[in-house]
Amino acid sequence: MVAIDTPIVVRAIDDDAHGQAQRLSDASLLVLAQEVITRLSQIARNSRPDISTVDLDAFCAALIAPTSEDAKQILEDAQARGASHQVLCVAYIGGAASRLGEWWEEDRIHFSDMAIAAGRMLHMLRDLRRAYPSVPLRGNREALFATVPGEQHVLGITMAADILRKKGWHIDLQLGRSEAELCQIVRDGGYPIIGLSASGVERVRSLARTIVELRIAAPRSLIFISGHIVHLEKDIAIRTGADAAALSMDHCVQTLESLYDACVSAASSTP
Repeated sequence: MVAIDTPIVVRAIDDDAHGQAQRLSDASLLVLAQEVITRLSQIARNSRPDISTVDLDAFCAALIAPTSEDAKQILEDAQARGASHQVLCVAYIGGAASRLGEWWEEDRIHFSDMAIAAGRMLHMLRDLRRAYPSVPLRGNREALFATVPGEQHVLGITMAADILRKKGWHIDLQLGRSEAELCQIVRDGGYPIIGLSASGVERVRSLARTIVELRIAAPRSLIFISGHIVHLEKDIAIRTGADAAALSMDHCVQTLESLYDACVSAASSTP
């Protein structure tokens, strides 16, 4: 249950907080929310989705309602009518982000409403993968490791890649790539697991932007976060809609094994 004195922005990004205490600063949370809305709006505009059959006003109202149940139901109903993952992400979620941005500029909603919607949309992007077939496994433990765009600290992720390779993992290490480049890499590579490394809270904006892009480019992949940001912000995975976060090298190995087991389980249950 959410404590009534928990700041609304914290509840917003986490949706229902999941019992987590506040760690990510309000300033970082606001940056995260703004980046999610902006990035999704840009994706929708660039894709020019057909939104003629989407009641964006109703979906936006549901996204900022006291609970997220109505918003989830709208997506489920759209999926039941045959909407593809691309349509759900771009026409519905991206379209709603654009409409919410307009409402914000018109002073029709408060920033707290934007934060609520941003948090819920992040988790919807994550949860949508459950409705679609898993990434086909090719027999080996494999993952893409990448620094978030703009990240200059590469020693830790390079060492982690080397250690995991010695443990039998196939790790594709990508350093200094842009969001567009990473999206193309995951589309071509079909990686079941993607690890993102970030050093500090100044990378929250880049992390949010990258996760949004990857959720749309690789909806079936599992995403985890590593790097010093996990030491600074213990709940960073929850706040950004990632699947997990790793605190140390040992924790990274354990996390990868757990995510791989989840991939195997999902693949075995796919008809």
